[in-house]
Amino acid sequence: MSQWTSVCTHAHTDYGLSSTCKIVNYAVHGNPARPCVHVAMVTKDSVGSPNVTRLRELARKHPAACSVVVYDPNDEVDMGRVVKEISDKSGDSGVNLVYTCPDWCDEDPESQLEDVTEETISRSFHHNCVVPVILSKLFYPALQCAARANPGKTLNRRRAAIVHMISEAGSLGDHFTDTRGHMYAYSASLAAMIMSMKTMSYEFNKRKDDILAFAVITNTPHVARKRDGDGLPETYDVTTTRDLISEVVHAAGEEAHGKCLYFRDGRDVSY
Repeated sequence: MSQWTSVCTHAHTDYGLSSTCKIVNYAVHGNPARPCVHVAMVTKDSVGSPNVTRLRELARKHPAACSVVVYDPNDEVDMGRVVKEISDKSGDSGVNLVYTCPDWCDEDPESQLEDVTEETISRSFHHNCVVPVILSKLFYPALQCAARANPGKTLNRRRAAIVHMISEAGSLGDHFTDTRGHMYAYSASLAAMIMSMKTMSYEFNKRKDDILAFAVITNTPHVARKRDGDGLPETYDVTTTRDLISEVVHAAGEEAHGKCLYFRDGRDVSY
């Protein structure tokens, strides 16, 4: 029986950890129609963090359903090596779902125009846009393989999909105003990632790849933490937010292709 493989490229983030726990729980206890395998990718500099420690504990407890791999986000050759290992293990089934949740920010939450530096912008663009796009490129053949292995089905996450979870700070819609006027590099890098996803969706259409590509706009825990100082505010529930995102991703089909869906209700939002 073919397996269903999912990969989180930023499993060391709060959402990456939370989403990984949910997928693995389903793989172990949800009685899926086919074996589910999840790969949690974590960056080299995140090794030793509490999130990665929890991921490794999860992988030790459920080795058939979860594995943790480390990659260097500053080395495309190393990223290619890791993706090849994952793709080779998935075999002819390919990789069905790749989701990214970049959340790099080393700016002060109150930073303004005069605080912007070339270094800050470069780092934000690299981690929040360049790395997800490169990983998308590297996983592209495995996604194609998954689409071919499931012919005749409509676009959806069960077949082949790449989903980018992006903070509302990257949306150009006027109704997202929480970071307006601050955090230039963070917001600009996420907006660039949204446009990269849009371009990707057009290319998939032209190539008739049958790969679903869309973004989920969310209020990331990183932004919530920055606004309230150390620690997440009591009103912020990562698990509830994760479940809302999961519902949106679960329901997404062809109509979601190339769009940005708001995590609370799945509506298409302006960007």
